[in-house]
Amino acid sequence: MKTKSVRRVLPLFAFMAAVAGAFAFGQGESKVLAPETGWINLPGQPCAVEVQCDNRSTGPLCTAIYQGTSHQAFGKSDPSVNICDKVLRMPLQNQ
Repeated sequence: MKTKSVRRVLPLFAFMAAVAGAFAFGQGESKVLAPETGWINLPGQPCAVEVQCDNRSTGPLCTAIYQGTSHQAFGKSDPSVNICDKVLRMPLQNQ
């Protein structure tokens, strides 16, 4: 009689363990890596010139040449404010 109840409960237990394992070991949220608009800060003109950068955490800093001078480009932490202080990286080149 005990083996009959074990045979009924065992598949249910295996299913519940599989579901729990899927949630426990599933992939977590990943940061979306995508192009991001960068801005060059000029003297007296924050966020003056728009350039294309990337939001990766590694790689060379995003720079652009404006009027013959190389400048580091920054992103906006808050799009509603004209302050560009977010460090951005160079976009990946197509291979």
